[in-house]
Amino acid sequence: MHVVSCCVAMGRCPLSCRAMPTISSLQDVTGFRGEKIVELCLTDFSAFARPLFRPGFLGDKWPAVDFYVELNGVRGKRPYFLIQSKATASNLIARATSLRISSTRNDVARLLQIPGPTYILGVHEPSRRVFARSVHTGVEVKAITRIQLAHELTSSNLRKLYEEVRDYWRSTGHKPTNSVFA
Repeated sequence: MHVVSCCVAMGRCPLSCRAMPTISSLQDVTGFRGEKIVELCLTDFSAFARPLFRPGFLGDKWPAVDFYVELNGVRGKRPYFLIQSKATASNLIARATSLRISSTRNDVARLLQIPGPTYILGVHEPSRRVFARSVHTGVEVKAITRIQLAHELTSSNLRKLYEEVRDYWRSTGHKPTNSVFA
């Protein structure tokens, strides 16, 4: 963790003075914690017989997405969707209708280039709440800065997400019908 000492100029640090984390390192911690909250949210099965989803973290170096997520329990197929997570520690006031997140035009453009369902998940790290925003055909290529609180991934909305992705893959060809490498 990067730290900035408050006593560098004095050349000493009394016991009452501790190194302070930098803004950058706090953002890294918020992002790291947000990723874990996403995994916990998607694997929650308190309202189901088993988790609806199986998320796989892709790592920080993947350009457009943070998670590859498969649906559990679909016979004969392994439907999936892709997620970019955006965590924030900013205040969420009681009368708010949306969560402010920080995405870029480039984030949205990259998600739109990926075939299949893609979502931005906004994570309010202090409350451990997760909110979903679909990035699908027709979404304008511009930064998404807010996600509606109505799209919180509650048990009901987790079920809706599952059904939306399942239905998408039911309506789309699962595999090519031929190949030059057959």
